Amino acid sequence: MEPRFTIHSQYNEKEAIRFNRALLFNVWHLKKTIIVSNIALLVMLVTSLIAHNYLFAISLLFALVVFNWYFFWGVDLKAARAYHKNKQIHDQEFVFHFYDDQYESTADDGTTPSNVPYSTLHMIIETPTNIYIMHAPTVGTIIQKTNCPADFIDFIHEIKKRYKI
Repeated sequence: MEPRFTIHSQYNEKEAIRFNRALLFNVWHLKKTIIVSNIALLVMLVTSLIAHNYLFAISLLFALVVFNWYFFWGVDLKAARAYHKNKQIHDQEFVFHFYDDQYESTADDGTTPSNVPYSTLHMIIETPTNIYIMHAPTVGTIIQKTNCPADFIDFIHEIKKRYKI
């Protein structure tokens, strides 16, 4: 049986960071946490300024800066660190063969062949640059859209609808 699509995808540090961001912002709803936390810190900051408690206001301002740095750049540093710890996946290229009911993946070195039925997928996340086919809440496959034929996106939407993922 011939695959409907064959796609090559590179796994590198940049893609690992994008994957981590997609999970944090799309699955774990980090946006809501950041917004609510920033509003709470800003309300406390304004209240402390009104009460002329300047030392507490400076502490809150520092906390606001550190909090936002951590959630916007610190998580990228953690993802990069995790990528560098796993030497086996550095700049690994994968080949994906998509069929009507499953897809197969193989690393460019011939290792880690796998066969994944669409019915077992956890979810599919689509971003402007990538498609993440999630096997579990934190485990997934990275597909770069630049490597995909035009009708592949429609195929993925069809899979999402058919399998309710």
